[in-house]
Amino acid sequence: MLLAGFVTLSTVRPALAQSTQGGASSSRATLTGDWGGLRTRLKDRGITFNAHYASEGAAIISGGPYRTGRYTHQFDLETLFDLDKLAGIPDAHVQFTLTDRFGRSLTNDVLHNQFSVQELYGAGQNFRLAELNYQQDFADHRIQIELGWSPLGDHLARLPDFCKFQNGVICGHANAMTTNSGAHNFPTAQWGARITAYPVPHFYVTSGVFQVNPDAGDKDKGFDLGFDSTGVFVPVEFGWETGRGEDGLPGDYKVGAYYNSSDTPDVYEDVNGMPAAFTGASFLEHNGRYGAYAIASQTIYKPDPDSPHGLRLGVMAGGGDRATSRYSWFWLAGGVWQGTFAGRDKDYIAFMAGYARTNPRLTRYQRERDSIAPGSVGIQTYESVVEVDYGAVVAPWLTFRPNLQYILRPGGTGAMRNALVLGLYTQVTF
Repeated sequence: MLLAGFVTLSTVRPALAQSTQGGASSSRATLTGDWGGLRTRLKDRGITFNAHYASEGAAIISGGPYRTGRYTHQFDLETLFDLDKLAGIPDAHVQFTLTDRFGRSLTNDVLHNQFSVQELYGAGQNFRLAELNYQQDFADHRIQIELGWSPLGDHLARLPDFCKFQNGVICGHANAMTTNSGAHNFPTAQWGARITAYPVPHFYVTSGVFQVNPDAGDKDKGFDLGFDSTGVFVPVEFGWETGRGEDGLPGDYKVGAYYNSSDTPDVYEDVNGMPAAFTGASFLEHNGRYGAYAIASQTIYKPDPDSPHGLRLGVMAGGGDRATSRYSWFWLAGGVWQGTFAGRDKDYIAFMAGYARTNPRLTRYQRERDSIAPGSVGIQTYESVVEVDYGAVVAPWLTFRPNLQYILRPGGTGAMRNALVLGLYTQVTF
């Protein structure tokens, strides 16, 4: 199950051996190098290629229903076209990204917890177009626009320093918020437009309008670029970027909200305003749903301004509307320590804890449904996760990240034992 990590290690070992003998690949940024100078020539002319292979193995080593494991992986290929160099359009780019996913999920197959222990799993587990959009900056980068096919979470409600975890409760943005809002995140995309403005230095406001297509992440929708929609998604975020000077400690502070205009079912009441658990009637439909969040991320320690070492802490909290949200509120907190030991400046230790509280109205519906049909539905209250990772940057193009996750109340019901999960994340940059 974690065999995939060892397979990857055996695959890249010859390259590491060559780096020891020839002194080349251990310092270059990518496994495949500069392609005899072609890569640099293409970049100079305005075409930049990036590709990654990432895998995640996960195994239950204590608790849960039984001991077992699963493996999944993702390959992505990104091409960035610099339109200034290619067509004389200043500060403009076109981004084109393809992804391919394959594998099995320990969460889906065994644990049935709410936040996947393998964040690379999902989005149809297929070959898909993840990004095809036009980006341009104006007014000395104070105004930025993006138009086209984009994952909503690329620029909104993000904690980018917290993409160093394997659990899907967070990778830059909180999974609980995605579930409440009906939005899609990478590699699932939708048509949309976004604008970001900096009215004063280090303070921004960003907003946009995006298509809502609940089926966009399905297996057969990898290249379906249709305009079918159940509504529009409108986010707004305000951000403050601190400590960007030479001697500062960088920090990011954000507050945001969203509105999804799609009809959304109530979690408790039926169409007549009565308890749906007892009547069996269809749930009441609401004209939209909404929610809000707050994010803080701050570097609190660096031995000196130029040091690669340091400690960054972060926290995120938010919630959804009482009528429709699965989670009434959630929080996440954690940190990343960069530079673990002497000579390991790029290695890091990452730690986090997350908690999501099931909407009490949904819990009430489940209790009432269970009272008339015992065992027909699980009664969810909350789920929590704690994770610790060690990121070993073996070469600029190769990272191994063993991790431990502890899942409290898998599925939010308390019906399954808490689970200790051993994971291994591997990334190769080509």
